[in-house]
Amino acid sequence: MQADLIGVVEVNLEQTLAQIQGAATVDVLKVQQAIVRATHQFMFERGLVQVMPLMLSPITDPLNHGVVDAAISYAGSRWSLTKSMIFHKQLALLNPELEALYIVSPNVRLEFADRAFTGRHLFEFTQIDFEFRDKDGAFVRSFMEDLVKYVFAAVKRDLPDVLAKYRSEPLQEFGPFKIFRTEELEAQYGPDYEHVKSKESTEPFWLLNHRREFYDKEDQEKPGTYLNYDLIWPDGYGEGLSGAERENEYHQILKRMDETGADKEAFKHYLEVAKQQGLPSSAGAGFGVERMARYLCRVKDINDVTLFSRRPGMPALF
Repeated sequence: MQADLIGVVEVNLEQTLAQIQGAATVDVLKVQQAIVRATHQFMFERGLVQVMPLMLSPITDPLNHGVVDAAISYAGSRWSLTKSMIFHKQLALLNPELEALYIVSPNVRLEFADRAFTGRHLFEFTQIDFEFRDKDGAFVRSFMEDLVKYVFAAVKRDLPDVLAKYRSEPLQEFGPFKIFRTEELEAQYGPDYEHVKSKESTEPFWLLNHRREFYDKEDQEKPGTYLNYDLIWPDGYGEGLSGAERENEYHQILKRMDETGADKEAFKHYLEVAKQQGLPSSAGAGFGVERMARYLCRVKDINDVTLFSRRPGMPALF
């Protein structure tokens, strides 16, 4: 038994060192660096203010699927590792001088092992979040399309030799992204509609109307319709961004929390702000840096985009 365990550790160590020392790893890191650098410049040119990330908070994204609880007790409170800064973006916009913001946010989502080999899940990753006061989903989608064009152009300009190693054809310039609805694609392709549509597509596209977290705004004129959107990378690379218009009315937040089974006690201070002061009307999104780099470099497994393995549910040495 002990010999078997040693053998597993030795194999894992060899694999880990190969990943750390691989030339392809450095190429992907350069692409990630170019993505973040270009994003900073784009945000500066568009007037968004950068907010520094938080790694611990009494509240964080409840998510629409189960993960291992990542919380600690500290200073008499229960603190969660940040799954996303969705609520902090909304609260920050209470400042009347702040109209738009972005965050380069490390996120920890301790996914279960059934997501270990999807090719696109990590238990720790970097997301670039942004949020606008008094804007709608159409504005955010147009903003993200402009950002994609800007970032892709920067990567092509700054790292042409790197892209040429991993892409058989030059990275194309995309026009306005097509828009699809989840209920329509599900009717056409079945429960695996997102993956099937991504695999058959050659350009990114938008997917609208997901039933998920309580903070995604429900269309008041069309109950059961949600004003959210995902950006889906083509060629089977799947979801690259998730966003929505935000619920900001107290009674509607309570309604949606009841529907999703959210813990009202955990969000009592957030709810108090919504009740007493009101939350700003806003819309935003967040995209994964590693997922964008994976698509640009045509990497099959997103774990190969990281320097140190972060495969869900699997042990790591470093």
